[in-house]
Amino acid sequence: MRADRLLLLMMLLQTRKQMTAEELAHELEVSKRTIYRDIDALSMAGVPVYANGGPGGGYALLDSYRTTLTGLNEGEIQALFMLTIPSPISDLGVSQQLKTAILKLTSAIAGDHHEHADYLRQRLHLDAASWFQTEEPVPHLKVVQEAVWQDRQLIISYHRRNGMVSGRTISPYGLVAKASIWYLVADTEQGMRVYRVSRIEAAQMSQTHFTRPEDFDLAEFWAGWVISYKTSLPKYPVTLRIGPNLIPALPSILGEGVRSLIEQAQPDSEGWRVVDYTFERIEEAQTYVLGMGASVDVIAPEELRVRVLKIATDVVDHYSR
Repeated sequence: MRADRLLLLMMLLQTRKQMTAEELAHELEVSKRTIYRDIDALSMAGVPVYANGGPGGGYALLDSYRTTLTGLNEGEIQALFMLTIPSPISDLGVSQQLKTAILKLTSAIAGDHHEHADYLRQRLHLDAASWFQTEEPVPHLKVVQEAVWQDRQLIISYHRRNGMVSGRTISPYGLVAKASIWYLVADTEQGMRVYRVSRIEAAQMSQTHFTRPEDFDLAEFWAGWVISYKTSLPKYPVTLRIGPNLIPALPSILGEGVRSLIEQAQPDSEGWRVVDYTFERIEEAQTYVLGMGASVDVIAPEELRVRVLKIATDVVDHYSR
């Protein structure tokens, strides 16, 4: 372990040019006392490490000293530094390993390429999480991941949408991170299934191995499953009459998909437009309609008009008191 740390310390100094003991300790997750010992060990091994004292000082390598592991061209450097560790990858516990790999790869890059890489890193960042999405705990992700890696069956307790918890034995084919939510694609006695990892309440890797079909493609399966899932969602079609003052803001409320519907609808003499839109459920529809206030009319269905009117009347009565 110490040999790996000494190599990483040397590469950090080669990559960053100069770092303090505190910065090195933070990067390598050790104490400053350990850093001092490691610096001494490198010096004794003939690595030309020297200390710059005073404010702004730190440890550095002689400019003439380089250790070369690999070479990268400019395009590869750009691709490498476009990678910022998103939370799903970090969930798998590989962020430090990936950070170490990047450090090894870039330690041999010339100085002008380092500046170019830093330029890219400061101008492009990947944030994999969706807005206002609550982070989901996935305590059993590591066990699931290990079973996927080893092609071994999993025994899980799964919390279903209806509140029931059921046990099952599955063959885990692969993990998918959609935004910051993890899904497990697995084969079962009932066929292929997709499980939300945060709903797994218990997971145990069995000793039984399974054989993955040679023609199985995870990305292809997921793309098909997403289309099927969207198609299977409940649908509640409504017809709305949208006021001219609401039209510019409607895509930010209902999503960009409504923009084409607005453009296709012909405005009446007062600038109102009639749009057919589909919600998942009547509860969702009434929430959005109530939020739009007097800038929208419900043309159909009648049951939605009745529910909106009742809720609005109840609200008026409540605040009138």
